[in-house]
Amino acid sequence: MIHVVLRFIRKIFAPLREKKVLLYAGIYILILWIIATILFHEIEGISILDSFYWAVTTTTTVGYGDITPKTTAGKLISIFVMLSGIGVLGIFLASIAEILIEKSLKRRPRVYMENHVLALGWDKKIETAVKELLKEGVEVVVIAEVEGIPIEHSNLSFLRGDPTDDENLIRAKVDKASFAIISGRDDTETLLTAIAVKKLNERIQVTCIVSDPRVKKALEKIEVDQVLSIDEFSGLVLCRSVFSPRISMLFNELMASEGMDIYEERIPEFVGKRVEDVIIEMKRKYNAVMLGIVRNGKVVVNPPKDEVLSGDEEIIYIAEKKIRSR
Repeated sequence: MIHVVLRFIRKIFAPLREKKVLLYAGIYILILWIIATILFHEIEGISILDSFYWAVTTTTTVGYGDITPKTTAGKLISIFVMLSGIGVLGIFLASIAEILIEKSLKRRPRVYMENHVLALGWDKKIETAVKELLKEGVEVVVIAEVEGIPIEHSNLSFLRGDPTDDENLIRAKVDKASFAIISGRDDTETLLTAIAVKKLNERIQVTCIVSDPRVKKALEKIEVDQVLSIDEFSGLVLCRSVFSPRISMLFNELMASEGMDIYEERIPEFVGKRVEDVIIEMKRKYNAVMLGIVRNGKVVVNPPKDEVLSGDEEIIYIAEKKIRSR
């Protein structure tokens, strides 16, 4: 409970740190209302509540007329509150409106967005993937039927809604997106979302996360690029851990947000070279370990050492960072 309260407080005071004008105007209005309430109560002889009500209505220029000053001093106070309060209150309200508009625009996909990643659905798996993509500088648009997502980033846009809905996908610029990662609330939603995405953009690369083998086959039939079965993967890791007890440590290290990671890319400097020479050179120059190659959309693990790489293959390797970004 305490974490929820602290998070709520941070959300309230974060805009105040960004907009000092809002903070100063708010403090001024609060002090003005307190002083005006006390003075009006003492001079006009009415209750504190009625005096505060008068101060607020006078500052906002509503002026219902049910409470009016009877004394000269009270009228002078009214003039001061009206002249000094209305301008500052206007600044305060305008600053709040500006923050809300900026927040809304940051969450909305840009008009000219392209080559971004769509994250369709929201769960712990999608959240982890989105955080890693943002670290790599990738623009991400999330569509999910949730109140909000616990991530704020300049490269992140969020649309609340059904990810299977064509209108939501169009708003997310699905026709300009290069990748989509899908993890629905159930396998049926994942399948329907993948169908909708492929219908609107046949070229997009789609990765889906499912558990039902039948849904997995259905996704393969509509030519989804990758279908990951978390249950199946976890079962295989558990099995291998019986015979290789440290294998889980290897996967944990590779999946960590820091340290070594797995990459896949075309590296022109290795074109025309033998696999054996590429392995040695990658290790020597980049401290990278080659795992396999991707040829014609298929992965070849540990290719023959005498095989020569053409310009069409992508290399899968382990390293601290991408070779071509060094």
